Amino acid sequence: MLAPSSLKGFYASSIPIGSDNKWIVAVIEGDVLVPSHNSLGPTSVAINSAQADGLKFFRERSLCIGQWQGIDCEVWELIPEAALSDGFVRVELRSLLAQSGDAEFSLTCRALQLLDWQAKHKFCGACGGPNQASETEHAFQCDPCDIRQYPRISPCVIVAVVKDDKCLFARHPNWPENRFSTLAGFIEAGESAEQALHREVFEEVGIEIENIRYVGSQAWPYPGQLMLGYIADAKTDNITIDGVEIAEANWHRYDKLPEVIAPPTIMAGRLIEQFVLESKAKYD
Repeated sequence: MLAPSSLKGFYASSIPIGSDNKWIVAVIEGDVLVPSHNSLGPTSVAINSAQADGLKFFRERSLCIGQWQGIDCEVWELIPEAALSDGFVRVELRSLLAQSGDAEFSLTCRALQLLDWQAKHKFCGACGGPNQASETEHAFQCDPCDIRQYPRISPCVIVAVVKDDKCLFARHPNWPENRFSTLAGFIEAGESAEQALHREVFEEVGIEIENIRYVGSQAWPYPGQLMLGYIADAKTDNITIDGVEIAEANWHRYDKLPEVIAPPTIMAGRLIEQFVLESKAKYD
């Protein structure tokens, strides 16, 4: 079955269509191997099968992850020695995602998430016996327990908290002193996304929010999140950091942002970009 053109080049599927050629996403310990002669453009993550032929010697496992540009695409997990192959360069995942377009971003996230899921679900959580991989879908089956395990996706919320012409930026304790971003957190069992937003913002910076607006969603392979992005208004501008997840938080005008922030390819950066655009239209 051909992939719908509306998906802009990437079609997530566990079933190959049997194309003569293949695209390969080559992964080494969570990093991605890309052709060294290519800039990090919209097709640099996927290596064509002819280019990838020399990497077969280093391949430990492979999975069909769908179709890329109408052609079957696989992820290959390679041993570290593959990084020494001529014509390729090993790129850290976060820096690669920061330069990827939407379709390539999704392709890369799916490749890394499926490898991580498969590595961590080899055994049944109920009886401890070995799981069997399904031949028709990405799933593990424990026949004695009749339990089927699918790739895990953890929903998270991320929000740009706004007060008039300012946005709240926070720094995690493990981050460099000049790096700031928007607030984010996991949705707890039983919560709606909106409830999680209210709780996370209040817990981390002591602020109540209102007028929540949904912006979009994005996969995030650390290791398997789905980020739901929002903009919300703060009822007050009084910040009280929790001192645990947040080391520092400040308000910044739309034209005086922190020195280091997320790029617009990442959901945090998309929210910041949206805040700046709305503020310019309103206050300039």
